[in-house]
Amino acid sequence: MVWTQLLFVIETKPWQFVLRRMRTPQAPLVNNEELKQLDEDVAHEAERVNSPTADDNYLVRVNQLRKVYKAPVGVCKANKNVVAVKRLSFGLDVGECFALLGVNGAGKSTTFKMLTNEI
Repeated sequence: MVWTQLLFVIETKPWQFVLRRMRTPQAPLVNNEELKQLDEDVAHEAERVNSPTADDNYLVRVNQLRKVYKAPVGVCKANKNVVAVKRLSFGLDVGECFALLGVNGAGKSTTFKMLTNEI
């Protein structure tokens, strides 16, 4: 019985929930100038999800998702980091179906891996 409870605590990681709640909110990464440079539909979705009046009734709400891969030492002379996903925002309601569209290397697979907690 004790081992089962210990395994449950290890697998659910309740301390991560507490630490996530204790973090201070960061300033928005997207400002009005950057929204003007985006496609009209993309800018509208980012505003819809990021707006202070946005209801929290989304089944899934992703706001300014970002993923940076660090370049391994010696592989790249400049040691530059690679941004795989940059400022991705969308909200899904119950019953909605969606897809991510983009060219190769746009970050579609990385986004789904982050949403499923694979990375």
